[in-house]
Formats: sequence, C-alpha cells, structure tokens
Amino acid sequence: MLALGLSLLLNLGILTLLGLAALKTQRLPKSKVAPPVATADSTILIFPDATSPTPKPVTASPSFARTSDDQTATPPKKSTRIGERDTLATSDRNPDASAPPLPSQKGIEPKNPANLETTESRYQDGSLASNELTKPQNPFAQTPTPPAPLPDPSLADNSAPGENSASPGKDAAQSSPPLREALIEGPNPVDVPVPMDSSTKSEIKPTPPKQAKQGKQAPAPADLPKPPTTKPANAPGFRGHQRKTAIVGSISRTGRSALDVADTALGRYQAIISRAVEQEWQRNCVRHRDFITPGFLTVRFYVETNGKVRTVQFVGSMETGEVQKGFTLNSIRNAEIPPMNPTLRKDFENEPLELIFNFYF
Repeated sequence: MLALGLSLLLNLGILTLLGLAALKTQRLPKSKVAPPVATADSTILIFPDATSPTPKPVTASPSFARTSDDQTATPPKKSTRIGERDTLATSDRNPDASAPPLPSQKGIEPKNPANLETTESRYQDGSLASNELTKPQNPFAQTPTPPAPLPDPSLADNSAPGENSASPGKDAAQSSPPLREALIEGPNPVDVPVPMDSSTKSEIKPTPPKQAKQGKQAPAPADLPKPPTTKPANAPGFRGHQRKTAIVGSISRTGRSALDVADTALGRYQAIISRAVEQEWQRNCVRHRDFITPGFLTVRFYVETNGKVRTVQFVGSMETGEVQKGFTLNSIRNAEIPPMNPTLRKDFENEPLELIFNFYF
C-alpha cells in the first residue's frame, strides 16, 4: 500500500509539471525568425516591385475639322483641331452657360456626337484643283456661244479623185452605177455572168469635183481645230456634301458659327484627302444607287508619304450590303491623293498617316 501511494504521487507530480509547461508555452509570444545572413555561397532572390509605375500623361492628337472661306479668322490661341484655315469658335444662336466650350448653332441632329460639322454645301462634281466652295454657275444664265472657226482659204484640196467635197448634185446621182438586183438563190448559189448589150456598154467616168461657193475650199476633217484638252479656268470646282449639325455650347462670341481650328500642313493635306475620297465615293454612289441601303461604314486606312493607300479595313458598319462595302473600299484605293510635301515627309518618314472616315448612306 505504501509503494502504491508513492507511485500515484510521483505520477501526479509529473503530470502537473507537464501541464504548467504547456500553459507557459501558449502564453509566450511567437518569436520572429531572423532573416538569413547572405554569404558568398548563398543565393539571393530578387522580386519585382508590386507597385505599378506612375502613368505618363497622354496628349490627344488633334482632330481634323472642315472649314469654309467665310469662317476665316485670326489664329486661335489654343486649339485641339486642325484644318486648312484658321478659324475662331463663334456661335450663331444664344449660348448656354452650362454647356461645354463649343459654339451654338442650328442644324440637323448629329449622327455621331463626336463629329461636329459647321460647314454647309451641296455636292457638286468638278475639279479637285479648284476651291472646294467655289460658287456653282447659274444653270439658267445664257452663255454666249463662241463663233465657229472660219475655213482657211489657203488650205489645199485633199480630196481623192472622184470625191466631191460638197453635197452631191443631180449629175452625181445620175453617174452612180445601178444597184444590183436581188436574184432568187438556191441552197448552192452560183454567180453567173450576164452579157451586156453593146448599146448599153459604156465606161463610168468620174465626176469632176465641184468648187466650193465664193471660191473657198471646205477644210478637211484633219485640219479642223481640236477641242482643248485642258479644263477652262472658270470650270466649277468639286464641292462635298456637308450639313451643319445642331450644337449647344457656351461660346458667347457671335458671328458665323465655327470651331477653334489651326491652319497646319497636316490639316491642309487631310482636307485634300477628304475631298479626293469623297469625290470617288459620290461617283460610285451614283453608279450603284440601286444597291444602296441606309446605314453607315467606318473605315480605317493608312496613307504613305508618296500618297499610296494601304491597309484599308472596316472598323464599324450597320445595315450595309456587300456592294456598298466594295465600292467604298474602291473609293479610297482609287482616290487621287497627291504625295506629301517635304515638311510632312519628315514627320511621317518612319510611319504612315492613319485616318478614320465615316461614310453615311
């Protein structure tokens, strides 16, 4: 009994010590593990910084805007649009102080809010070298007809023997040989010579040519003046089809509605491209008018420094057929785009000019 009691006390003491040690371990804070010390033989891992770099501010490239002669003004102090003329933002109707800094003008509802049109003109086919907004000629105006060129009396007679330069008279009709009578032909027709009576046998003599009246010789067709190959100076120039869009802005300057546009070499070149492409497109619309359905096409293409077009692709379309897409692409490829001037060649020497056009049917 004494041995059993001592054994129980000893086991109880051991369990108590183990319990106290366990409680002490849970109460103590976890110690931090010290980083390993780099030695000559150790490998160091380098991880990238998780923080993103500060983005650089992106400068928006200026957009092209069409202008007209009656909008020309002093160069604007600051403008995000380029063109072929300097214009200042003006409004032709009452501005709205809470609206964006744009001109206020009346017009049609814009099909694309980003495309603001301040010019107005009707389509007129003509020369691209002329001014786009040349006033069209009055179709009811009487244009004096130039007098016909008089024949030169010194011209020689180039008619062949037997030919009459004037209208044939009675004698010429009598001297013509009789017409061959139609004979009944069988399945195998054979020409049979018919003997002529000696009384009727005679030679047909050529009629001498008659002289023109008043001693003047009629000019030969080769000697007539040829029509001029170059277009006259007063030929109508090409005009695109533009309609003003309704804009509500806060510009209080009144006058002919316009945007802040800066005259630059790139703006003038884009205006030339716009007219050249629209001319081909308007002509194709007339040729294929039976296949046109209402809709629009958005096309991106690139122009090299020599004026060649490459990489034409659609970036948007709605309710347009394959015929419309086909002649729209051909309008861009076949447009008469001139090469860039030396100033632009330096700017676009390594990359072409990117353009995006919207075609509304």
